[in-house]
Amino acid sequence: MTASLFINPYSERVGKKGSRLATHASEHDARVFDLALFEALPSQVEAALETSDLIVIEGGDGTVQCVMSEVMRQVGDKHDIPDFAIASGGMTNQIAKIIGMKRVGRSGLKTLHKDPKALQTRLMRLSCDGTPDQFGFLFSTGALPMVTDYTKNELHTRGIGGSAAVVGGLVKAVTAERDSVMPATDCVLRINGETLAGPHLGTVATTLPSITMGLDPFWGDEEGDLRLTYVDGSCTKLYRHIAEIWVGFKDKDRRPDGFHSWNTSEAEFEYSGPVMMDGEPINVPGNVFRLSASRPITIRR
Repeated sequence: MTASLFINPYSERVGKKGSRLATHASEHDARVFDLALFEALPSQVEAALETSDLIVIEGGDGTVQCVMSEVMRQVGDKHDIPDFAIASGGMTNQIAKIIGMKRVGRSGLKTLHKDPKALQTRLMRLSCDGTPDQFGFLFSTGALPMVTDYTKNELHTRGIGGSAAVVGGLVKAVTAERDSVMPATDCVLRINGETLAGPHLGTVATTLPSITMGLDPFWGDEEGDLRLTYVDGSCTKLYRHIAEIWVGFKDKDRRPDGFHSWNTSEAEFEYSGPVMMDGEPINVPGNVFRLSASRPITIRR
């Protein structure tokens, strides 16, 4: 079996500096799939699955989400899932920074084949009647999609990328201008036998060990591969809670101030506001959708 490389030539870094993987693909008998036309992705994935047990993705977070979603949809619940590897190639590359390849290029491809550091994890699965399932690592509603839009429109356009842009968006969001950047939106969340309904500031969920810049805003103690935190629209002491969570102080009941966190296997939403998976907006017709964890996958690093 060979590796298949999926490379997005329009991702920020690849577009400016070229692919660090394609140059060395022939040395490792790897197939290269150019994502210049995403309409070809289903047929490209079908071809890759016939010959490859490793899917390597070079691009930004949105590229990772698109390729992995198509792979998981075609594999379904019965066939073996190939291993994955992720090389940073976009603007922020949050997924690659957390679980991506440690080296990219000739040595990186060699390591993936000869001595990979394997990480066992799961993807999140977003299911909505009438649309194909979406798979990814970082899901959010409300505040984070709004902050991401601000980051893209106000900071990326000024050449500010990476973690600096994320920090800038977060700082803007929790200042006195909070309501202009991330106003509360109505949501119904059903999770672990509980129902929360009303205006919420936002939800964030992941199967990753952490999210942006090492922030790990989850403190649920139930069983479940999916970690989810919900913030009420009338939350108080936002600065204090964010700061405490950022430094790892989680042994505190934050529910009186509107902060809730669980581990779970499934959550159901009724929600019409912005939804985002791995930095990309998600369309959810009917405004009712479910979030769950996929079968286990292996990430080579």
